[in-house]
Amino acid sequence: MPRHPARRARRLAFAAATALLTTAAMAGPYLGTSQAGGHFDAPGVIADPQANFTDIYAFSSPDNPDMATIIADVQPTQLPGSTPAPVNYPFATGGARYEIHLDGRGTGGSDITYRWTFRTEDRRLFGAGPIAVGPVRSLNDSTLLFRQYYTLERIRAGQAPEVLVRDAPVAPTQQSSGLMPDYRTLRDQATTALPGGGRSVAAQTAESFQADSRVFGYFILGTAGPVPGYLPAANPLAAVNVSSLILQVPKSELALKGDVSRNPVVGVWATMSRPGADLTKDLRAQDASYRQVGRLGNPHIMFALWGTFGGIATPGGPEDRFNGRPADQDQHDQAFLDSALDPAPPHKIAAAGNFPAPPTPRADIRALFLGGIGKNNGAKFGFDLNTQAMNADADPGALAWADELRLNLGTPVSANPNRFGVLDGDLQGYPNGRRPNDMIDNSLLRMLEGEPGGPSAAGLLPSPLFDLQPKPATDSFPYLNLPHALP
Repeated sequence: MPRHPARRARRLAFAAATALLTTAAMAGPYLGTSQAGGHFDAPGVIADPQANFTDIYAFSSPDNPDMATIIADVQPTQLPGSTPAPVNYPFATGGARYEIHLDGRGTGGSDITYRWTFRTEDRRLFGAGPIAVGPVRSLNDSTLLFRQYYTLERIRAGQAPEVLVRDAPVAPTQQSSGLMPDYRTLRDQATTALPGGGRSVAAQTAESFQADSRVFGYFILGTAGPVPGYLPAANPLAAVNVSSLILQVPKSELALKGDVSRNPVVGVWATMSRPGADLTKDLRAQDASYRQVGRLGNPHIMFALWGTFGGIATPGGPEDRFNGRPADQDQHDQAFLDSALDPAPPHKIAAAGNFPAPPTPRADIRALFLGGIGKNNGAKFGFDLNTQAMNADADPGALAWADELRLNLGTPVSANPNRFGVLDGDLQGYPNGRRPNDMIDNSLLRMLEGEPGGPSAAGLLPSPLFDLQPKPATDSFPYLNLPHALP
């Protein structure tokens, strides 16, 4: 009999998680299909992993409360680098645009957009093979054959783009602990100061998403399994990496009219667009146009509204339409608005006999995703927290339903963060923005089942046999952990 059964269980869980995500990662980037967790919400982005936003985080910087940090993660389930089998996960080039949008007026339109565009310098023979031919201790080492650079622009509504930085270096994909023995130095070298204050870095990071794998069964099937109390909360994403765009800027830059005290709430979401053309018209007479192919604001909105994921969703269905639709058009998609008022998972959970579905229409879920937590917009919390109706300079008549991750910039940083956020009394946590260590799925499940206005659904997820999660993010910029790497 083993002397440390709990420790052995954790090792076995981590091994199983690694094997599962290795399979999923191979299916995603190389075969164009995958069915792993919430990082594959829609059919369209499964085939385009560089456009697949896994998570958006927006929070007051714990090490500098006058700053806010926004993180956009893309390209899920990246395998850890190892010397025998080097990997490479570059950001998209060819004119592709990664954008973070901010809305202080509550209209669904962008008051400020931060836009990243990438270019590549590839010195590999025929553009193939390992990206490093020896140890890389600096971004300037000749052993690094594949390099990326980005231009970051800030675009205020109605104004021309301002270039904040040009040709800033990207920290490369971690090849292995032998080829890149000090990735922290590479990431530090890729951290770029912004004019007016703030920092930006584009790098590979360890997946930070905290998740309880049992939740996805409830979202999709209505049950976590035959013996929920004895299932693990193992998170297979704990073993893999993502690509991260990390932006830290003064709060006064984000707030409407630069006034955090009058206008504390800002909505945040990210999009990825690729250049295209209208083939029905003369190409010679066209300027470059862009087609939005990826989008994310609130986490798991597709799970929560439709109870689907990319492996079972219909191509061209509501999930793909959501990814291709600008946020200010959400208010005109009646089927989407109806889904927010009658989400699918509670009905599946009720059909499985696990918890009664709250009565519809679900004005609380519409407020959660499309309006923020407010006294008078259907939210059940009973106070104003992060709806743009709180902004003194926003036009109340122009407020519109739109999926945005809403953050109150004035909420004090929590001295003792609770990973279940607002639902458990931590007003700085999800859904008031989102911190990397927030366990959003459990809170989302409970809110779908009617909390805080109805009976608690916390019992749907009893204490697991063991809980394997990614290493917690840190409290200092850039917060996310270094990418996983093998020898």
